[in-house]
Amino acid sequence: MNKMRNNNRNSIKKINSEQTTIISAFKPFILFFMIVIVAIIPIVALNLSVVDIVSAQEQQPQQISKEKENNESVTLENNKNTIKDNKKGVFHTLTSISSSLESDDFSLSQNNKTSNNSMHKIEMIVVTLPTGQPAYKMISHVKSINSSSSSDISSDSNNIDLTPKYSKLATIPGPTLVFNEGDYVNVNIKDKDGNLINSEEFLASQPGTFLYIDDSKNGENGLFGAVIVNPKDNVNTGLIKGKIQEFPLNKLDKDIIMFMVGSTFWGMEIDNKNDYKQSPLWTNPTLTGVVDQKIRFHILGVGHAGNPTDHQHTFHLHAHRWVDPGTTNIIDVKQILPGKTHSFIIDVGDGVGPGHWQYHCHVFAHMEAGMMGAFNVVSGDPAINIPSESGASPYKNFAAFELTDQPAKWFTNLAGDITNTGTESLAVINKSGSVNFMMSDVSGVHTVTSFVYPKGAMNMPFDEITAYAGGGLVKLDYPGLYVFGCKLHPFMLGGVIADDPSTKGLDLGDEITLINGVTVPTSSDLATRLLKAFFTFTATNNWQDYTSSSSSAASVSSSSPTSPWHISYPDVDVRITNGTVVNLKDTLESRYGQNLTLDELNNPDISGVGEVWIDTQFEKTASKSKPGTASAVNATVWEITKKVALPEINMNNAHNMWTDKDQNLIYATQWFDNKTSIFDRNTGKLVKNIEVGHDPSHVMTSTKTDELMVALHGEQGVALLGPKGESLKKVIPMQFPGQDPSHPHGHWMSDRYMVTPDEFTGTATIYDMMENEILGKVKTGHSPIAIGMTPNGSKSYVADFFDSTISVLDTDKATLIKKINLLENYDPISGNVSGPIGFLPIQTPVSPDGQYMVTANTGSGTITIIDTEKDELVKDLPCSAGCHGVNFGAKKNGGYYAYVSSSFSNDLVIVDGDPNNDGDPSDAEIAGRISLVGSPETQVDDNVTALPGTGGMGVLPIPIIYNGWVQNLPEEWKSLLTEEQQNPIVQ
Repeated sequence: MNKMRNNNRNSIKKINSEQTTIISAFKPFILFFMIVIVAIIPIVALNLSVVDIVSAQEQQPQQISKEKENNESVTLENNKNTIKDNKKGVFHTLTSISSSLESDDFSLSQNNKTSNNSMHKIEMIVVTLPTGQPAYKMISHVKSINSSSSSDISSDSNNIDLTPKYSKLATIPGPTLVFNEGDYVNVNIKDKDGNLINSEEFLASQPGTFLYIDDSKNGENGLFGAVIVNPKDNVNTGLIKGKIQEFPLNKLDKDIIMFMVGSTFWGMEIDNKNDYKQSPLWTNPTLTGVVDQKIRFHILGVGHAGNPTDHQHTFHLHAHRWVDPGTTNIIDVKQILPGKTHSFIIDVGDGVGPGHWQYHCHVFAHMEAGMMGAFNVVSGDPAINIPSESGASPYKNFAAFELTDQPAKWFTNLAGDITNTGTESLAVINKSGSVNFMMSDVSGVHTVTSFVYPKGAMNMPFDEITAYAGGGLVKLDYPGLYVFGCKLHPFMLGGVIADDPSTKGLDLGDEITLINGVTVPTSSDLATRLLKAFFTFTATNNWQDYTSSSSSAASVSSSSPTSPWHISYPDVDVRITNGTVVNLKDTLESRYGQNLTLDELNNPDISGVGEVWIDTQFEKTASKSKPGTASAVNATVWEITKKVALPEINMNNAHNMWTDKDQNLIYATQWFDNKTSIFDRNTGKLVKNIEVGHDPSHVMTSTKTDELMVALHGEQGVALLGPKGESLKKVIPMQFPGQDPSHPHGHWMSDRYMVTPDEFTGTATIYDMMENEILGKVKTGHSPIAIGMTPNGSKSYVADFFDSTISVLDTDKATLIKKINLLENYDPISGNVSGPIGFLPIQTPVSPDGQYMVTANTGSGTITIIDTEKDELVKDLPCSAGCHGVNFGAKKNGGYYAYVSSSFSNDLVIVDGDPNNDGDPSDAEIAGRISLVGSPETQVDDNVTALPGTGGMGVLPIPIIYNGWVQNLPEEWKSLLTEEQQNPIVQ
């Protein structure tokens, strides 16, 4: 056994050393807690896209027309042939502004040339860096003077080899290509195997600075660079000695090219005094200039051109001013939109002398996320250039994560699965390394937040105060385990181990601090439970499968066997509390077991009423690039009848549902997008797809007006839509003016009140819908995520996710009554459990009769029952991996079922909270467990291809039987209910 383990470790070392030079410099393997999702970029299949280009050099800045990115069209997104036809070249924009040339017929007419025209023949390749990021590398750049076509370039005296000017490495940004106005350019780009993936030719007909990028990810992962076209007269305007004047470009000392990407600067420097040699500056470099030097800056925006709001930046340089091109305005800050560029000349140190100045994005959230650097102005001989100091580089002690919408790959280490466990969300670097987060494959907004970090670590906690589609750059100086996540979507996890190479075992640190400030030893049960959760959440092969085969989409009867639940853990030694070295795999398996037998599927003995709809948020289908379906269960026979994927709109991570008063329409929020879809419950046909705002999470209707209330989790309020979603009327703010954005998630409503859990501010907002105003805000626990409410609305219950508490509120008075500690019976050090527990609670509705509350706990995999008369925890029941959603439906002939869904499983648990109808919930029991995998008879609008039945989140039983809604049901639904169900007890 020991020999096998040693062989495995040696294999891991070998794989890591071949895969990335960074990991090979560390210890053989990596272990992490909750982290990033991997998405290895298929270089061979690069799509190189168009970006708008603005000339910053001309008197009147011109905005060149661009092809608008069509985010709405699923047809284009899903039809591979159409996508291929709509790919744009890397240099497409430059081609498009070469008006004298046909894009598909590059014949250079001698009449179009002047005597000083040159022809440039360039070859670059795409290389994968040690971090997994793609980058451009210059192979050759040959300039031929007075050539009429690319075929004229030969080894004669007119050819100049410019290749030595470029870095010998593949770089981010890619090589900066410098031409003169009127030059002709031919660029071939190949993959690492020499296959041609792009070929373009264009006339450099317009002076300015232009962006070239890869289309598939808008360049954000590394495939971007700059083209500088110098004007024929070789002169630009600058602020020199305090005056606006023309300045000859051949007297420039440096060109500094800075790209604003996500929340990081990437740079390149051209030394004009040293044969124009280029040096990559990498991330957030320290720029250097000598007093009285003249430096030309080029600032370029990289990002989703179709969503400029979340990718716009404002570049600001301290102590220096410059001329805004095309004007006589003297500025020190400039807005930079995706695809736009801004170039200017500064007179170094003019009026301020030597100093240490800052440059940064003036958007505070971006600067806070790491978008800043230094500009050192020094005394010296201006005839001698001093190289700038490069920042963190993908070649040394660096990890790169891409945030995506894809299941388990939410935080993707671009270097891949370095653990051989299935997770692509873990990285290992040496201490004093850097981690770059890029939101390059997301449709919504997110944060990068440190959920776990070593006690006493510098620069921690790292927390973005607002959600946006940006990213971040974090330096980790202290050895230990770091887990990052998104506060909006807390199952999105990415882990980094900052290792001290001088110690044995990968360093997890002595103690870890959690996001709520709690500190525990890494040897504790709580710490290892979190590690177990991390490897479960971030690898689909570690999810629970209640079918006999994970690839099967067939129906499963109550007697069908299920495969044992196996979680793959890294077989690696880790250093924990007091320097103790243990094997991670052995530790986790000894504490929590392995190959566990899952509970059998069985239908409840008593039928339910109507249907149960579940957001199977991670289920993938054939015609969509985004995951998510809505699955319908017939509660009479417990069969899956429909799966609605809505491929025509590429429905993205359907999360929560509600219905209209007639129970005919389904409203489904798209949590990783900005839309709420509406479809017909009976046919599954799309009715409407309406834009409501960033990351809509939960939806309910008004009991009085049937208007929709959609919580905008990525923003600061609740969207109000007309009945049946006819139109977006307004967004109701969930904070007073001047307060931090609330980012509400799972709200609940009564006839009068709407209560929202404000996840970023740790509050609950009580909104009086009768007075149309905020009644009050109540301080809750950390990261409140969902609300439950008694039938008359007098009490509200808030699930405090990271604190594992339930805050009980007096709704009328907007005050806190008490907190229920779901971990009061749990010892976080030893792991001893003396009673019912709940860890990381999410949805927590109150039964329609007001007798008890059911809470889904994603961390402990338990369902907790709280007696609402005593507000005490009375029982827990076993749930499945990632226990998440709960909602109540009617049980036939009286009583209620609580339907409980789980994110990392494909089953639905049916709970009877009061089986003997005595009002005492302490005898609550599991009545049944059914599969959410469809059968050949299931009605579908798109074929399920992967992760069948998984991602259970929002639950919607129909008919709705809560007080205020049940009274408005059509008679056909009311007739299925008992008198007590039609008139629930109001407390």
